[in-house]
Amino acid sequence: DYMPGPEEPEQAPPSPDYVPAANQPLSAEETEPFETDESAATPPPHPAYRMTARISIPAPVP
Repeated sequence: DYMPGPEEPEQAPPSPDYVPAANQPLSAEETEPFETDESAATPPPHPAYRMTARISIPAPVP
């Protein structure tokens, strides 16, 4: 059975350097206009969610 270690908790706390894209100041030259504002209203998921999904899948046993 897989037991997450202290370096890989199942629910990792937000990183202190993580900033949602909506809060990052960007100049008009760096950004491209969105087709709709649906993508602008949705910040990217925290990296811990992807890690949790990846490590929670059990490996097949031969």
